[in-house]
Parts: sequence; C-alpha cells; structure tokens
Amino acid sequence: METQENAKEQEQNADNPHDKGYKRIFSIKRNFLDFIKKYISFDWMMELTEDNLELIDKEYVTDQFDTYESDLVYRVNTEAGSIYLFFLFELQSYNDFTMPFRLLVYMTAIWLDYFKNSDRNRRRQKGYRLPAIMPIVLHNGERGWTASRRFREMIGQESLFGKYVVDFEYVLVSVNSLAASKIKNSNTLVDNILLADKKNTRKAWDSERNMELVRRIRAMDRNDLNEWITWFSNVIRELEGEEKKEFIQQLREGDDIIVCSSFERIMKKEKAEGKAEGKAEDIIELLEDIGEPSGTLKKHIMNQTDMEVLKRWLKAAARAESIEDFKKTIGLVQT
Repeated sequence: METQENAKEQEQNADNPHDKGYKRIFSIKRNFLDFIKKYISFDWMMELTEDNLELIDKEYVTDQFDTYESDLVYRVNTEAGSIYLFFLFELQSYNDFTMPFRLLVYMTAIWLDYFKNSDRNRRRQKGYRLPAIMPIVLHNGERGWTASRRFREMIGQESLFGKYVVDFEYVLVSVNSLAASKIKNSNTLVDNILLADKKNTRKAWDSERNMELVRRIRAMDRNDLNEWITWFSNVIRELEGEEKKEFIQQLREGDDIIVCSSFERIMKKEKAEGKAEGKAEDIIELLEDIGEPSGTLKKHIMNQTDMEVLKRWLKAAARAESIEDFKKTIGLVQT
C-alpha cells in the first residue's frame, strides 16, 4: 500500500507544471549561474562561467526513492576538482520534514555512482576523494520553512554522540522570505520569476507594483521575455487559448497601462485561488499536529478548490484525533 502511494505521489510530482516550469528555467546554465551567484553567493561561485557547468542528464535511482523530475544535478568543474550541486525544488505549500533524509539518500546515490565508475586502482589510493556535494533546496510555499536543515536533527538522541554522528546542512532559498529589495537590485529572468512567485507580494500587489513588475519584465531581452511568459502561463496562472494569446501580444507590443490592466485581471483570479490554497494549508497544518499526513493526502487537500468543502474539512481536522479519523470523517477511505 505504501509503495503504491509513493509511486502515485512520484507520478503526480512529475506532472506538476510548477516543478517543470522551474526545472526548465534552471536547466539553462546562465539562469542557474545568476541564481547561485546572487542568492547563495559563496566566493568560489563568483568566478564560475557556463563552461564550468555540466548538467548531468541522468537519474540517480535508489531502492526506496525515485529521483523527482524536478531535481537538477550540476557538475561544476574547477581546477581543484569536481563539485556537485544537487538542486531540489520543493515547490509546495507545506513542509517536508523528511527533507534531510531525502537529501542524504540522493547524495549517497551520487557518491555510489561516482565510486562505482572510478578506476578501481585509483580509488584504493590514499589520496582518492569523493566529490563535494552541495544540496540546495528552493522552496516557494507561503508559510515559512520549518523542517530541519541539519541531518543530525533527524537522529534520535543525537546529543549523546557529540561529533560522532552523521551530519550535513543544506542550503535553503525560500522564495517568500527573500526581500523584494534584494530581488529588485538586478533585472534578470530569475529575479523576475522569483518576484512574481512571492506569494505574500502577490497578495499585496496594487496598480503601482503591477506596473513596476510589467516594466521590469518588458525591459528584458526577447528570449528572456518569452521564457518568463512561458513560466508565468504554466505556473502562476494557467492561461489558455485567446487569453494567453492576448496577454502575450500585449506584453510584447502593448501600452504599459493596457498590459498592467490585463495583468491585474489575471492576478485577481490567482488571488481567488490563493484563498482556497490558504485554507488547504491550514488543514494540513492541523493534521501535522496529530500525525504525519502522507504526500498523497496533502496533494488531495491542496487540489480541492471548493471553499465550502474546505471549511468542512478544516473543522474535521480540528476535531480529529488521528489522520485516519480525519479521513473517515470526510469520507476518504483511500487516497
């Protein structure tokens, strides 16, 4: 049952347009470099060029975990050797409290692959080293990230063993926690995607802020503008048919005021959907107080848009004594 649930969750994750939208953007080396140099900014990153990066187009599959389609692995080739940057998109409104363990599994899979493909004689030598792996998590949920960032915090009684316990910390970039002023101090495609994806900003947008974003977007070169439109229409608002065609034409050729008006109309629809999303997040938060709702159950709740249904579920979550109790109350025998 658990295996079937995990498989279903992986399949849903692979079909998530939000995940695919970000993966498309960061599969372009220039965009990935813009991101790590500005939003992670380790000194050694500042000298990197696209020639230093190699996108690893393979899946590291383990017995328990399949690589999510949204994950990216870059090999960074430096004079000192190779460094792997494992980029995980956690593009959901709830926290994954297993994140340190998930990352450990993925990192170990990369090391196993590297070790297996190393020359046998070389790996027996004293100077043989495994490549460094930096795990990076990009989170875009409205609520803050509360999952542990250090692996040792997932180990029971870890304080008893001092330094003698496996440990690492991952880099977390939480979109909603980024200061708008930091994003706005440059005008790259990545900047404008992150600015548009800040949920707390979207709630507070007015005509002036909409106009500012529209002008920033239109100031980009045509290729970046096209990429932003593709990302926006797949992630923020699913635009179809004439609505999408009209919005694209206005962004490329229309007057700023007209474009801003269309943008506001689109964002009003997104805000309405955001109310349902917020209610769903409240339900998940209540459930996490009494147990560990599965990823499939969380997705089922997040996919519900009927506010009356969500209100009933919220009451059920507040009264439930267990996850199973909640599922029975709402008539959900199997998800």
